[in-house]
Amino acid sequence: MEILFGLLVIVLLVVGLRARKKSRHEWKKEERFEERGDWIDKRSGERGTYGSLDDEMESNRQYIAQKAKVSELSMAIQRSLYAEKEAYNILEKKALTQHLDGIKREIGHLFAQIQAAQSGLPLPVPNSLGLQDALTGRIKKQILDFCFETFPYLLDWEIADIQKLDQICDFTAHSILTAKR
Repeated sequence: MEILFGLLVIVLLVVGLRARKKSRHEWKKEERFEERGDWIDKRSGERGTYGSLDDEMESNRQYIAQKAKVSELSMAIQRSLYAEKEAYNILEKKALTQHLDGIKREIGHLFAQIQAAQSGLPLPVPNSLGLQDALTGRIKKQILDFCFETFPYLLDWEIADIQKLDQICDFTAHSILTAKR
């Protein structure tokens, strides 16, 4: 009886392994379409891209990465302002949050202009602001440094475009400092 039970276990084991091997490749024969009708190139367990889903995921990843960069630069600017200006030390939390949101809008607008210029659109030239104070110059330098770190292709731009970018960063720094608090 024990021998019979052992043989039964071995037979079931062999049948199970053959069925597993056969089913491992059956999914390749299935038609794999998305709801929209687009062919799905890969499945989640496969290596490689996911076809049309890959573009959507990549654009979402880039959007999140850009938001993180905007937040990082905005927080660095606000820390600089908090350390250098007495007016920021007495602000309440709500006012600081509103000011940070304003900085994020300005930096997000600047990043959008840089990316649009990389796509081929011309950079807008802001109005000349005249002389700037030392704090505006430091904020502008901080913005420019961060832009050149974030967008390394800026180093390949023409001198005229880099001068326009410098003016835009000057205008951005000035608008950050003159924003209502």
